[in-house]
Amino acid sequence: MLKIGSYNTLKVNRQVDFGVFLENPNGGEILMPKKYVPSNCNIGDEIKVFVYPDTEDRLVATTEEPFAEVGMFAYLRVAQVSQYGAYLDWGLIKDLFVPYSEQIMKMKEGNGYLVYIDLDTKTNRLYASAKLEKFTLKDF
Repeated sequence: MLKIGSYNTLKVNRQVDFGVFLENPNGGEILMPKKYVPSNCNIGDEIKVFVYPDTEDRLVATTEEPFAEVGMFAYLRVAQVSQYGAYLDWGLIKDLFVPYSEQIMKMKEGNGYLVYIDLDTKTNRLYASAKLEKFTLKDF
């Protein structure tokens, strides 16, 4: 089963000019753009990659390492604020979104915040939340 927002070991199905397609255990293929493909990569090889949705909600694979993954807490810096929420630098080319509904106070560009990284299972989109109590045990 594919884990979105986490590391997966996937098999190289085919090579194209702009990268390689990796086998998706849930069916279909996932693109790994050429700039992330190891130089010694061949069809049939298995590669450890981080899988996440791109800006058009298509799954992509990268060999870049984010600062954290789904199910983890992380202290991340705000790269940008928009009318919809904040975007955190988490070590990947695509910043991690924190909607206003998941912020305790309005986040400010350049500041760092402790957040939890989660996957919205309805949309398969990754997001961060500063409402940490939702993700911690309340009964000890």
